[in-house]
Amino acid sequence: MYQFLNSTCSPLQLEMFPLFIGALILSMVLGFFLLTKGGDLLSDHCSNLAESIGVPSVVVGLTIVSIATSAPELFTSIAAVSSGAQGLILGNIIGSNIANIGLILGISLFISPINTVGAVSSTQRNLLLILSFSFTGFLLFSSSQALGFWPGVILLIFISSYLILITRNALLNKNSKLVSNKSSNKDTKLNNIPLSVLMILIATSALWVGSDSLVFGAKNLASLAGVPEELIGFTLVAIGTSLPELAASISLTKKKEYTMLMGNILGSNLFNIALVGGIAGIMGPIQVSTTYPWIDYLSLLILTGLFTFWLKGKILTKSNGLMLLTLYLCATIATWMYNS
Repeated sequence: MYQFLNSTCSPLQLEMFPLFIGALILSMVLGFFLLTKGGDLLSDHCSNLAESIGVPSVVVGLTIVSIATSAPELFTSIAAVSSGAQGLILGNIIGSNIANIGLILGISLFISPINTVGAVSSTQRNLLLILSFSFTGFLLFSSSQALGFWPGVILLIFISSYLILITRNALLNKNSKLVSNKSSNKDTKLNNIPLSVLMILIATSALWVGSDSLVFGAKNLASLAGVPEELIGFTLVAIGTSLPELAASISLTKKKEYTMLMGNILGSNLFNIALVGGIAGIMGPIQVSTTYPWIDYLSLLILTGLFTFWLKGKILTKSNGLMLLTLYLCATIATWMYNS
């Protein structure tokens, strides 16, 4: 898809430059739309398929849905590697995690106060904090300042171990009543399997086309504007690939599903670093491209540290939301001022 867009739109750059700019913007808008819809479809129908074949819903939520909500970031990173726009990847990973906490949680708190008591276990909080510090510390202090093959392998081992651990715990503690309810509706659910498989294929195609469209538009706009790709990834691409989380978070806040909301944000940040970063590192290496990358790293650590501290049982209000939105805005302004 990327090659098709390149061969179709590139001649316009010399012949009709304004039309070329319009094509790049349209490509990004189309990419955002397909990634959002593809992520939603993949999440919903992966859940339906898993439940149809007897996988407990709690396991579905902790594993399949968590992976599906990181699909836009994953597909965008793969497209960025294959198209030579590797600078988008680190910006997308770090920017998405910052947006999940600063922007998405900040907006959610303006809708309703959130009680974090018992929302997330201390183990998961600590894992996110350790992973964030390890990830940024490696990028900052390693001699290559690049995410390569072996760091990628370590990240994938980490996320695989995490999935196995939480799935095992969920299966040990699953409700037997849930299993009996599933068996009574077995015939109905089995009839949904072909539809779910078809929709998963459609969702995967939408993610593939959307990621290529987004990367094509973002890479060329960054090149024309003389802006580092990582900076575009930190802002525009990160916000775009976080749209599914924003929609889900607003819905969960209105329904007062605070445990699922916090779990979704934490799980998404874990998967963005470990799964997306791991696969990108193996396909890479992914080189740091900004002049002052520590600005992005510090922003990530401040927001992640604040988030995990609040998850100890604090009741969050609009004042906390204002603080998160202010920090997100400051992080965005700082990185644009010093890295552009």
